[in-house]
Amino acid sequence: MLYQQNSFGISKSLICSLIDNLVFDHTGKHLDTLQLGILKNVFDGQKYAKIAEKYNCSEGHARDKAYELWRILSEVLGEELNKSTVRSAIERFITTSSTNNIVNSVKIDQVTFCHNPSNNREIENYHIYKTENNVIKAKLETVPKLIGLGLTIEQIAQALDLDIQLILDSLKPE
Repeated sequence: MLYQQNSFGISKSLICSLIDNLVFDHTGKHLDTLQLGILKNVFDGQKYAKIAEKYNCSEGHARDKAYELWRILSEVLGEELNKSTVRSAIERFITTSSTNNIVNSVKIDQVTFCHNPSNNREIENYHIYKTENNVIKAKLETVPKLIGLGLTIEQIAQALDLDIQLILDSLKPE
């Protein structure tokens, strides 16, 4: 499920960059190239020998780096992880994050005590507007990091389902 772009509406590369940013937020260090490669290839069901071949290292080194990666991700995600459990743990994390973090400020807005039923439609429209703005804002906040990872504006627009001009406007100094 995680390796298909349509699962969450974002690509495997973007998911890996989000995980890398999460690791950085918790440890102060980014994942290295081999660790990111392990993550991407494990999503595709690759064996360590094949990953080692792709990254020009020994299978033992790939296994050691993978063990280190599972330890880091276990600490960051708060559950014991290994090669066979990492995909489902990240899927749960993304699903939970989408529900809790991106929409968190909207949930606070939704605690509304309405005694005037004629305002319900207006309040509902406001919440829809607020939700859409928060999601777009959250997506735009990731743009500089994605550019730093080497993605083009077009790739970012496609991965985040945003208009190219909106992304360009967000990068202009205010």
